[in-house]
Amino acid sequence: MDLSFAKLMNPRMSAGLMLLHSLLNPLRGSPMAPRDVRKSVDKFLKDRKVSKQSVTNAARRLEEANIIEREEGYRVNYGYLISILLEKVMEMTECISDLEDEVADLKSARKPVS
Repeated sequence: MDLSFAKLMNPRMSAGLMLLHSLLNPLRGSPMAPRDVRKSVDKFLKDRKVSKQSVTNAARRLEEANIIEREEGYRVNYGYLISILLEKVMEMTECISDLEDEVADLKSARKPVS
């Protein structure tokens, strides 16, 4: 896994990442009726009920973000979600690497010269 992720992080891999994103794009979850989604949310929250309007509003916002579709019931755009997460993990990895470099530079600047 480390080798695969390192390959994805390679700057020359931009075309490969676009290929991966395009392959992931069609992955969709099974449609779920809005009432079943509401029941599922209520079970998840246990101690409170969520209104139909709240679920509809949340679903609309998720649809605007392209995370779900609402045409034939609610269904997750798994491919898009995976792509988002992959991009964010890669950004975080790059930030961590930059921070590690900065820390190493600071440590080397503090070392007394013999």
